[in-house]
Parts: sequence; C-alpha cells; structure tokens
Amino acid sequence: METGALQGLFNQKTSQQIKTAEFRPGQIINGKILKLYPEQVAEVQIGNQKMIAQLEAPLSANQRYWFQVQPGEGKVHLKVIGSGTEEKGQPGSLAKMLGEFSMQPTKENIELIRFFIKEQLPVNSELLKQASEWLSMVDSRSAGQDAMKMVLTRGIPVTQAAFEAVYTTTKEQSLVLLMEKLEKALDPALNSDAGASLKKLLNEMLPSNKIMTSEAALDNLAAIWLKRDGKESQGALELLKQLGAISSRGSEIIVLQQMLAKIQSYGTSENELPEGLNFVKNIINQISNGESSTARQMISSLIPEKKLAANELVESLKMLFYRASGKESELQQGLQAFKQVMSMASDGESLAILLGGKDAWRQAGMDLLKAAGQPQSNNLTGLHAQLLSEAVSKAEQPAPLQEAGTALLADTQIKKFLSVLGLSYEYQLGEVLKDGGTGRAQVSETLKSLVLRLLNENPPPAVKEASELLLNKLTGFQLLSQEAGPIQQLVVQIPFVLGAKTTELTMQWSGKKTNDGKIDADFCRVLFYLKLEHLNDLIVDMQVQNRVLSVQIFNENAELKKMSEQMTPVLKSKLAEINYHLSSVHFHVPGQLQTGRNQRSLSDFYSHKEYSGVDIKI
Repeated sequence: METGALQGLFNQKTSQQIKTAEFRPGQIINGKILKLYPEQVAEVQIGNQKMIAQLEAPLSANQRYWFQVQPGEGKVHLKVIGSGTEEKGQPGSLAKMLGEFSMQPTKENIELIRFFIKEQLPVNSELLKQASEWLSMVDSRSAGQDAMKMVLTRGIPVTQAAFEAVYTTTKEQSLVLLMEKLEKALDPALNSDAGASLKKLLNEMLPSNKIMTSEAALDNLAAIWLKRDGKESQGALELLKQLGAISSRGSEIIVLQQMLAKIQSYGTSENELPEGLNFVKNIINQISNGESSTARQMISSLIPEKKLAANELVESLKMLFYRASGKESELQQGLQAFKQVMSMASDGESLAILLGGKDAWRQAGMDLLKAAGQPQSNNLTGLHAQLLSEAVSKAEQPAPLQEAGTALLADTQIKKFLSVLGLSYEYQLGEVLKDGGTGRAQVSETLKSLVLRLLNENPPPAVKEASELLLNKLTGFQLLSQEAGPIQQLVVQIPFVLGAKTTELTMQWSGKKTNDGKIDADFCRVLFYLKLEHLNDLIVDMQVQNRVLSVQIFNENAELKKMSEQMTPVLKSKLAEINYHLSSVHFHVPGQLQTGRNQRSLSDFYSHKEYSGVDIKI
C-alpha cells in the first residue's frame, strides 16, 4: 500500500478537527497576531482557528510568536515566550524553544519543532519529549509524524500504544500481508490451542491465492486419476494417497467401492450433497431400481454427442448390481464405468466428501504445492513430478474476470470478514464484565481476541512479532473508526480476488447513524482505495445525499474515462435496483488543472507511469 494515498483517506477531516482544538494551560502554541485591542487584548490566529486572547505583554500586529497557555477564566490567556519565526533560516529561535522544554537542540528535535509549527499543533513539554522518543523508534520519521498528527487531531489517546497502532495502520504492510505473515509463522508444531484456532481462522478469512491454487491443483490431480488411463491414472492415484487426500490405502477397486458405498449411504434429501454428486447418486439409484432408460437419458445429457457411449456405460453400471455369479471382472468393469461417470459429473468438493473429508482435502492441497516446489527432497519419480507440475501449472493459469453484473465483493463477504476481525472486541468485553459472569453476554472468538490470547501464551519470537504487528493494525483501524460528535467513521481493509490475484480494498465510510444506531445509507460518504497491477493507485470518492450518488474517480490514466463509458449505464441500472440514483461520474487525472480540496490532497499520491491493460470494470 502506498502510505501517501492512505494518509489522504485517513486525513479527510483533519482540518476541521484542528479548528476545534482545545487549548489547555501549559501548552505551547505558535500563533500570529492579527489585530490589537486595548488593554492587551488581541485577535490571534493559531492554525485555522481565530480567537480573542488576553496577552501578558504588548506585542506587534502581523508577527508570529510562541505562546504558553496560562490558567484563567473567560478569554484564553497567552504568555509570550519567544519569537515565532526563524531569522534568515537560522534555527536559533527553535533552539531557544527546545531550551524552554529542557531538550537538546539536535537536528531531529529541531525538525520535530518545525513539524509542530507547520501543522499548528499545540504542544507541551511532556508531549514533545514523548513524540521525540516515539519517532526515534520507527523506520520512517515522516510516516511517524503523520501518525502523531492523526493522534493529536482525531482525539485519540496520546499513548505509545495508540501511536504505534496508528503508525502500523498507515505505514506497515497491508492487513492481508500481515495476516499471511502470521499464518506462515504459526508452525504446526506450536503446542497452543489459541495458535491452532488462529491458524484455522486465518485460512478461512484469507482468499489466499496460495490456498485457492492448492485446492485447484488437487482437483486437477484428481481429474487426471479419473479421466485418464494407464500409468498416468495410477500415478495420480498414488499421489492422492501419499498426500492424504484419499484415506484408504487399498487398491483402486477398493477405493471406488468405498466411494460407491458412501454415495449409497446418503439419504434422499438433495441438500445433503453437492449438485454433481447428487446427480451421480440419482444415476446409481435409477440403475439399482431397474430404471435403465432414465439413467441412460441422464448420462446422455452429459455426453449428448456420444449416445452409444451412454448405452455402454449404463450396461457396465448394471454389473454393479446384476452380475452373473459374482464375477470379479464384471465388478471391475462396473466400477470403471462408475469412475467414468464420476469424472464427468463430480468436482473437488464432491471428491473431498467421498474420500477423506474437506479438511484433509484442503491440507492435501497445501502439501501438494510444497511437494511440487521441492520434487527432489520428496523423492518423487519422474512421472509423479510430471503429474504434480501439470496439476499446479493448470491451477495457476489466470482465471477470467467476472462477467458484468456479478460482484467481486458481495455484501455477505464484507459483513462476514468485518465480523470476525474483532473491531468491537473491547465493547463485547465490557458487556461481559457488566454482565457479572451470568452467561448472558459472551465475547465471540475473533481475530483480535485470538491474537491477544496467543500473545498471553508467550509464543516464539517470530510468532510474537507477527502477532504484535497484526494487533497494532487492528487497533489502528479501531482508533481511526471513532465517533466524532454525530459523525461515525469506519476505516478497514477487505481482501478479495480479482482475476487470479488476491488484492484488497481500503475503505473509509463516514456518516451519521440512524435513531436505532444503524448506518444511515441515505446520507454518507465512502472513499475506496485500490492498488492495481496496471492502473496503479485508484481512488473512488462516493458521496450519497438522499440516496443520490455522485462519484469521483482519481487515476493517472487519462483513458480510463473512455474505457469506462460503456459500463456507466450498467452501474446506473444496478444502483436503481437497490433504490439509488446515480447523478454523475467524474474522472480526474492527478496533475491536471483541477479545483477543489480533493485534487490538492490527492495530487501528491501519484507518479506518472506507463499504462497498459485494464484491471477492473467501473
């Protein structure tokens, strides 16, 4: 993630919040005298805020000074403690100010004072020393200063934990990368209930390219077993056993018999099995009941161009139930026909149910990727290595983008992902404590609660580091997702699959709540940020007023507007289906002559790069 672009999202309300900053006794501020009034009363501008203040010494208009806020009722009382400007670029006055704070005039401290002046942030001795210490511990001082600004202007508690959380949210790796880092660090040998639960939850939450590829590769290997003959089919079966996808250690005949028996053991409800497997079960039932013609029609629907093949398959399948004196050869012929029908109608989910269970199937897929990546260390034969390579290469081929009108991110996906992050963990914990342990209120098992449990178990250093980074990321989202008066704000990152790659959407939602505490979807503003392979940074600013939407899209590619024109009617139509009206869609290229605050705040986030290809339909 580009730090600058995220800063742009997170800082949308900063200027307004600075205007309403409160000044407390002891704080040091930098201000400009605008007007002088009798009895040493003056109009002073501090940042964007103008105020009437009582001065403790006569001063000159249109000059900047350092003031210290004094105790007092009514007007703000200001004591002059130094000139507020640097003469001819010499940092003498800044060094003097550091002396007031009992701090050394080092290069870093002078830079810090300049930062507080530039951002017009009130500061006292304790805060300046804290800021100096915290900034010395981060990799990027500029990102650390931005995090400090957010803490001071958003009403976030000024603590080291809060600072580190905000810094991690805006500077460190994306949420998805931090989740993947922790998932990899959680060694299977780690003897921890929290670690095992956390690993399972991370696997469920991440639409990981690796997990998807592993399952697709295993499906491809199973297809080789079912659809091919001879050595390749036998080799694929041997690999499926080695990987644990097939729990049986018997011959192919025994494996097929077990699969057939399991299909027959299921009841009549169609909801018990996947569609493909249910189709196979119906064919088997029709033949066992003597309804060969119905079974023949069903198989013909799978291979309409080969009617004769359907007849042969049905005759062979009948041998599973009507064999002459129980001949072994007829049983084998019937099971091979069953195998052929399975290859045409079933999928990976069906095979997982019949062979070893979904968890075993998923783990076998991950083991397959490892084996394919290290064929020599796994002592694979030439045929086995070839089959693994083929299964993986097919799985890694880019999948086509979704058809127009289908959702890359369904609302159910978003809700599920947000619910298991644990962003309301502290609230739930408070409810449990208020409940007094009577059992009515419970803390749900979420990503944050499991990470906290794991950290309490004193895990290995690598796990601890990955856990702390992820915890800071989640806490940062919580701190940036606070209420400011009647306005509620939510900041979060949501992963999704685009084509064959996993990417993520950074979203900032702000608006009022309804009387029943729910989000007001009629009046709100939503900012989306995407980092795409070809389009690079893409920011969408969507404003909703009485269910009327106006959309602004910021991207460096000047051709994006033309590319997206054909999709605008689709967007308008889909919004109308959920009772929203699209009023306008405007495209902006950073760097071009534009007006408005958004262009000024976003123009620094981009660099001009060559473009080729289109990532997403708007």
